[in-house]
Amino acid sequence: MTFSASPAKERAVRPKRPRHLSHAMRCETAFRLILSECLEEVSTNHEAVCTGDPSALHRTRIALTRLKAAIAFYGRMVADTEWTRLRFELKWLSAYLGATRDLDVAIENSKGQPEERSFKAARAEAFERLKDALQSERYQQWLEGMWDWIGSGPWTTRQDRTAAQRRAVPVSVFHARRLARWHKKLTRKSRGLPGMGKNKRHRVRLASKRLRYAIEFSEGGLGAEDYASWRLILKHLRKAQQILGELNDAEVRRTLAASTTDQQKVMNRQAGHEKTLDRKRRSQLLRRATVVYRKIAG
Repeated sequence: MTFSASPAKERAVRPKRPRHLSHAMRCETAFRLILSECLEEVSTNHEAVCTGDPSALHRTRIALTRLKAAIAFYGRMVADTEWTRLRFELKWLSAYLGATRDLDVAIENSKGQPEERSFKAARAEAFERLKDALQSERYQQWLEGMWDWIGSGPWTTRQDRTAAQRRAVPVSVFHARRLARWHKKLTRKSRGLPGMGKNKRHRVRLASKRLRYAIEFSEGGLGAEDYASWRLILKHLRKAQQILGELNDAEVRRTLAASTTDQQKVMNRQAGHEKTLDRKRRSQLLRRATVVYRKIAG
């Protein structure tokens, strides 16, 4: 399979989906397939995002999160100076996507509430900034740079023995080893979840997402029996992501509402009642999350 430097050329040779990995596939080939699919998802949704479609925006964010998870998963095999530059540009883009997506979620969770109108006004402003970013030359250069990096970045041409060995390792070997390591790290990070502050809990949520996507990437690359055990963990990870996502959405909504001057008065009037409800709901969610992470740990 060949990989073109430009999105337009790549679309002409892209393989048909689904594109699962195979046991004997080299890691460099698997990495290219995974990242190509992520970038194709971004390109597919680009026009809809620019028209303001919240669902397309969400799909784009997921695609970029999966992309970052894949790069972290393959680690030293793909770490190079060009990715350092592209990662900086991705942070720039993600800031606009994240700000708009947070407001979409806040609006959805505030139907009929006093703050809904303020959130919609803020969303309109955030979307205009996002649209400008997506239609900029900077964005196009980042996207083309990503395609170039996947196909012929510095990581692909390193000639030292260790680098060559990493690129040639079979998927079945590398993924099994790497999944076990990420699972162990998440098990350690998730201990004591109920007593965690929001920043630590957020890091657990991000690690859970990464492991979830890594397991999904590994389908076909592991034997059926080996993958069956990861499939069960995947089921629990999706549940954990849903629970921690609800907690995160509530935190974001409170932060957004507090930043709106006219909404501060409403919040102050309702503060006592809402705090009681928030504490109860938060406690319920954390108890559920603790049970799920015990299952993940095995």
